[in-house]
Amino acid sequence: MKKNLLLLIILFFSFNNIFAQKADSLYAKRVFLATNIYKNGIKLSNAKVTKLYKDTWQPKIKYKWSNILKPIGPVVALGGIGLAVVALKGVDATAVIDGKNVDYKIRSLSKLLMGIGLVVGGLSMVESSNELAQHSVDIYNSMLKPVKKVGYRRHSSIDKIKFGITPSNAIGFFISLK
Repeated sequence: MKKNLLLLIILFFSFNNIFAQKADSLYAKRVFLATNIYKNGIKLSNAKVTKLYKDTWQPKIKYKWSNILKPIGPVVALGGIGLAVVALKGVDATAVIDGKNVDYKIRSLSKLLMGIGLVVGGLSMVESSNELAQHSVDIYNSMLKPVKKVGYRRHSSIDKIKFGITPSNAIGFFISLK
């Protein structure tokens, strides 16, 4: 059992880089309210991404809009929360009923609905900012020229693959092509 588990772990890590990205490709990673762009495992700053996108107008425009919406969205959402709190807090008022003073609160439904709308709009701006950043990465990667495969034969197919321990107690592969 331990031997099979060890072989599965080794097999997983050996095939892990088969599906690796192209050398110049980017990838986006979503964090709490932002999307960070990485190249070769290194997080790129806004200036480096803009410099990288300088010759490609589609990703550059999407990334610029992403950077515009990124700080605006949370501010709008916080403003909406503040407006909703003010609406729920209400305004103190007094009325005379049957000769007695009665204290009550006047709450504005329109302010509450506007606050909720601003919260939803702000969160939508944050999500749009993240989607624009991701889309700029996707467009940039699609514009990259594919790397030529070395030793590729069109009509060959794999007949047999063997993975295991060799007679010299090493780990190895045996691939037989048709």
